[in-house]
Amino acid sequence: MRMASVMIWAAAALAAALAALPAAATGPARAPAYAASAAADVKPLTQAQRLERRFLQISAANLRFQAEGSRVALARSNNPAVKDLANGLLARQQTVQPEMLRLLHVRGMAPPLATAQHVKVLKQLARLNGARFDRLYVDEVVLKSCQADIANYERVALEAQDPVLKAWTQRQLPGLRIDFAKAGKALPNASLKPQRAV
Repeated sequence: MRMASVMIWAAAALAAALAALPAAATGPARAPAYAASAAADVKPLTQAQRLERRFLQISAANLRFQAEGSRVALARSNNPAVKDLANGLLARQQTVQPEMLRLLHVRGMAPPLATAQHVKVLKQLARLNGARFDRLYVDEVVLKSCQADIANYERVALEAQDPVLKAWTQRQLPGLRIDFAKAGKALPNASLKPQRAV
């Protein structure tokens, strides 16, 4: 009984102390952020915002795919040109990834999971060796994904409304083009197919 009265007295004292604080110290009163009330305040994304979000999803997935494929290439390839290419892609990934994560975070987005096509190619790489491995790595992991990235980055550099994202894509394009050119030289007969932008 005595313990209950002490707790009631402490709760009353805390409530009185909080009531005595000025409103600025406790912060503005907020309505509860339940799903129904929060949904009323949500505005639909513009076409440019949807383009930017889709671009970031695709680019982040390709960046992860290139890094994972390059790690496999360093472990399995005996071709010095392919290993050099893999090292270059991993170095670019280490500098670009923190910036990419920040761009995703600002929009409330999480890094995407690997696509089914990426998983399929990585499984194929794990089973191959020698020249067949090198060909698949260069064709799928480097050339195809870099070509798609270049097309996507060029489109977003022209159409994006976010000036930070626009500047970032323009800063990344030269590095992508260098990686693409290196891949063409690593295995001269690598296949190139046109890639569609976002």
